[in-house]
Amino acid sequence: MILWVMPDSGAQTKADYQKLVERFKQEYPKAEINVQVFTRNVLWKQVFMLKYPAAQEPVPDLIQIPHYWTALLTRAGVAENLSHMDPGLSLAQFLHPLRTHCYKPGTKDIYSYPWWFDMSALHYRADHLRLVSENPDEELSTWEGLLDICERLQQKFAEVEGYYPMQNSDWRGSLSTRSSFMEVWGRGADLFTPDLHGTQIGTPEFSQGVKDYVTLALKNYMPILRERGSLGTMLTGKASMLLSRKQGGNNFKGKRGVPVHTVPVPRTGEKPAAYLSGMNLMINSAGKDKETALKFIKWCSRPENQLAYATTMDVFPALEESFEHFIFSSSQRLQTYSGILATAHTLPNITITGTVVEILNKVLAVCATQIVEGRFTQASLDIELEHAAKEVEYLLSLYEG
Repeated sequence: MILWVMPDSGAQTKADYQKLVERFKQEYPKAEINVQVFTRNVLWKQVFMLKYPAAQEPVPDLIQIPHYWTALLTRAGVAENLSHMDPGLSLAQFLHPLRTHCYKPGTKDIYSYPWWFDMSALHYRADHLRLVSENPDEELSTWEGLLDICERLQQKFAEVEGYYPMQNSDWRGSLSTRSSFMEVWGRGADLFTPDLHGTQIGTPEFSQGVKDYVTLALKNYMPILRERGSLGTMLTGKASMLLSRKQGGNNFKGKRGVPVHTVPVPRTGEKPAAYLSGMNLMINSAGKDKETALKFIKWCSRPENQLAYATTMDVFPALEESFEHFIFSSSQRLQTYSGILATAHTLPNITITGTVVEILNKVLAVCATQIVEGRFTQASLDIELEHAAKEVEYLLSLYEG
């Protein structure tokens, strides 16, 4: 069986999955599993080549995908109908927000299965923020408070070479589309209208939400478009805060004893909003070893295996039972993430969602270039979003009308 995955734990991904595979083979010793790692961008391009693979070209049997790719890959005929493979397969044991993203839209047929999920939060170095704030948790409850603290931190660490208040969570050193969603939602906007037949991308509220996020780069509070190795981090003391969907705190405590606190992403409007992203497993309809792929999916959905991988990854298990065990095992984790989960939003599982995210990635890439070159303005952002909105409206008319 060939398994395509994303770099969940960076350079350690293949080793971490290999440990998982070794445990799987204790039960299924005859299984042969080849794990291949792709970045999200590369995987996005690769999956569309699966419908008509070249002769003799090895194709994956099992693929890790973001939850909102399910509808598109189902429509493209890439995803196998898991309900037909195993009519007894159920989603009842998984967290409710994750279930709707596994079906073919308009049916109760399951085409992808929950694996794990993450939620956005803000991590900060307590020792750094103690120097500039008497009550950082309260100040960091709003976006204005975050920007104020960034300004104070920038002044406090002005003599530290390469220091930025905010560590860039984007592996490319660009602006992260996923980090901008919380600010957009906080302003009352969304990717689509409530009926999913229109888009809100061209609205003033959407533009303001994006502007909130890019202000971190505009004010030089967060580095962009630099080589990853040259970017300062919280661990090295050259950053004080990090927007991340992974828990993160365990990494800091376990490595250098850095005192890290976790709070919800500061709100831009009346209510906070968190981004919840599910990772699912999907069987390729053109795969050659679907039987082993299905066994692996069902094995991964066991509580003990969910917990083991989620702990390794610093993410959250998708099963309700495993999630409850995971979150109740730490009072700090319970206090922090139960509130964040209550405010969580997910991207909808419709055919064009993945493409819309790619369109917004291009908008933020243009913004990043304009910021670095000193050409960014509110007007330039509005123009880019207006073009994006027209493109999305056209896609909606084709696929969701």
